[in-house]
Amino acid sequence: MKKGFAVFAAALCIALLAGAALAAPPADRPRLSVRQFDNKAGCGIPAAAITEMMTTELFKSGLFNLLEREKLNYVAEEIKLGQSGLVDESTAPELGKIKGAQYTMTGAVTLFFYNDSGGVVYLPGVVGGLLSHTAYVTLDIRIIDTATSEVVYAAAEQGAANQTAGGIILPIAAFGAGKSGGLLATATRNSVIKHVETMKTVNWDR
Repeated sequence: MKKGFAVFAAALCIALLAGAALAAPPADRPRLSVRQFDNKAGCGIPAAAITEMMTTELFKSGLFNLLEREKLNYVAEEIKLGQSGLVDESTAPELGKIKGAQYTMTGAVTLFFYNDSGGVVYLPGVVGGLLSHTAYVTLDIRIIDTATSEVVYAAAEQGAANQTAGGIILPIAAFGAGKSGGLLATATRNSVIKHVETMKTVNWDR
């Protein structure tokens, strides 16, 4: 019994140390900005919501210090207000303090499909058939070194989701109502998580 507990404790320590190693101290993390993803899979695709989902998962991962770019106008408004004299000078944001990004992420939604038919569907450009009553989302992601324009990460990851697999259906309004919308949201998150897990294997110390 004691031996089994010792083995479990050792395994737990190793897992905790591995997790700590993945999450670098904030000062050492590379700075990354995320641009809104493009929609290349048809009309009505919630590209903005997918970008937000990616941003959230990246933040949770601790891989990067994330820099806002898509809503930078709100930051500019705060700086402008601080310069107006209406705000306490000791708390007003200063000009010229916005950090530059070492990397920027671009992305495209290249597949966003729910097969509601009773059989397998084959789509042009998609390897293999798409199973019935299953949602599929593919995200093509690039990360670019802003100093050199070098592409340091490029990958396409597909996420899938269906009720029969026992997966959790995410009820996110932007992805549509009902089961299909929930499955598409879940498939999207699965694709996002695959990307983030792959990014953990990249050496970002450049």
